[in-house]
Amino acid sequence: MAAFPVTRAGAILAVSDFERSLAFYRDTLGLEIEAVYDDPPYATLVSAGARISLAEQGHAAEDRPGVTMAAPADPSRAGVVLVLEVSDARAVHGELAVAGAGILAEPFEPPWGGCRFFCVDPNVYLVEIEQPA
Repeated sequence: MAAFPVTRAGAILAVSDFERSLAFYRDTLGLEIEAVYDDPPYATLVSAGARISLAEQGHAAEDRPGVTMAAPADPSRAGVVLVLEVSDARAVHGELAVAGAGILAEPFEPPWGGCRFFCVDPNVYLVEIEQPA
């Protein structure tokens, strides 16, 4: 198979509460808004060259027939983890705790080094804040 040049990577997250999700990613996590659309509600945010888009769940699209996007239904099961790399995970943990970001546990330092913790967004997507080793 031939390789092809990728110019940017990203993900689209289906969300049940568009405005609350947009506020979380913009205001709590500090991602920059690139574009916002109204019908259907959709936003593209960027961070560190990656694009994260939020799409209000339940809207059909001609180019993905038979597939309806839906936000996670069970907060105890993660189908995807969004990873945000930072230089100081403990400092970010403190900031997000004050902001009420749904932190799951205290920062963890794995045996191979670094530091990380997890929080959940308003749709229960799992977000890992990671300080690399």
